[in-house]
Amino acid sequence: MIDREKIFISDKNHLKKYFEDGCKPKEKWGIGAEYENFIFAKDTFQPVSYSGPRSIVTLFENMIDRFGWAAIRENNLIIGLGKGDSNISLEPGGQFELSGGINKSVHDVEKEMKSFMKEMKILTNELNLGLLSMGATPIWSLKDMPLMPKDRYKKIMAPHMKKVGKYGLDMMFRTCTIQVNLDYSSEDDMAKKVKVGFLLQPLATALFASSPFFENRDTGYESWRANIWKHTDAARTGIPKFIFDKGLCFSDWVEFALDVPMYFIKRDEKYINLAGESFRDFLSGNLKSMPGDKPFYSDWVNHLTTIFTDVRLKSFIEMRGADGGPSYNVTALAAFWTGLLYDNEALDNIFNLSESWTWEEISSLNEEVCKFGLDAKFRGRALWDLAADVLNVSALGLRNRKFLENSYDESIFLSPIEEMIKERVSLPNKLRARFNNKGSNGIDSILENFNFYQGFQR
Repeated sequence: MIDREKIFISDKNHLKKYFEDGCKPKEKWGIGAEYENFIFAKDTFQPVSYSGPRSIVTLFENMIDRFGWAAIRENNLIIGLGKGDSNISLEPGGQFELSGGINKSVHDVEKEMKSFMKEMKILTNELNLGLLSMGATPIWSLKDMPLMPKDRYKKIMAPHMKKVGKYGLDMMFRTCTIQVNLDYSSEDDMAKKVKVGFLLQPLATALFASSPFFENRDTGYESWRANIWKHTDAARTGIPKFIFDKGLCFSDWVEFALDVPMYFIKRDEKYINLAGESFRDFLSGNLKSMPGDKPFYSDWVNHLTTIFTDVRLKSFIEMRGADGGPSYNVTALAAFWTGLLYDNEALDNIFNLSESWTWEEISSLNEEVCKFGLDAKFRGRALWDLAADVLNVSALGLRNRKFLENSYDESIFLSPIEEMIKERVSLPNKLRARFNNKGSNGIDSILENFNFYQGFQR
């Protein structure tokens, strides 16, 4: 049997075919959720190291022994876990990321998350560890953060990030996010969903902001994580202007990706540093460091994972603009995008609402929401009001889907952000209230009482 991953790519049609192969009929569409957390010691409020008696490795080993996860190794070290369609990976600073399987409904996303939470709660309590569910580390410095033993992080990405943005290392080591992955049925369907995704990503950033603190101070920003991303690597982040051209197609993303500088390729389980080189040159056999070599299909797939735009196209669509947050925000974000993109009536409504918005307007808004969140204005309206309109469309889409659990449709998962809109008090401002409470102990109180499982403990 031919290993498809090891097929040489000979022309751009092979690159485009990767996206074409991602097309799925509506009945096979799924919802994938990814969410990251910082792990810290509850007694010291410090991040835990990779190894040691109370460490990430200990946590991994316990998950293998107690709950049937399988180890994923690199250089004989455990760097992740797998079970069924789900996997757990380590981000550079020890962020614990669950990438869930393909779910049919947001109800299924919740069940998957609750299963993960049950296991994690047992094991972290035994080790006196906590999961911190914020977009950026509120107190820890770069030197506080452990370095995970993954070659591509320490040997390739970290050195490169120092050259291309003042906050590149902060992005790697001190941020967490929630992502939702959704399918498309055709090139036209992809184009509509990707454009809507980029148009609404600043709103999503504002709705799910949770990172007002950094290095033990109030930054004055709603999402310091989003601000960090604005100063990371301009060649592979943000909102590409070509998205706003008429007639977006797979070939457009191919051309864009060909000019995103490379990070690495993998050969015989080893990473080869190609940071800054061109995949376009690679395709034509003109790499400076590997003249004459041509890419494998797997090289293209890996390269696409090094593009960090606010929406990312792979064999599915990734929505990447939200801060890490408590568990109720995972299902809220999944519901938000599912309602907008998986129902034709809702998608048409939101596309018609946003189609006239320009790249200049959205780029400006993308800058403003970092600091002002839902208080930012767009075309003279506060985002609070625009958010209410968009949430109504999302709720319509979820109701139209008719995925019921105990007589509740998926729109129930929008409740946390709908309540926030009604109150007009953002999560960062609730965190600030706790931070400024004279009866509390500042950020230590937030670390103690704000966690992935439930937000503020009551």
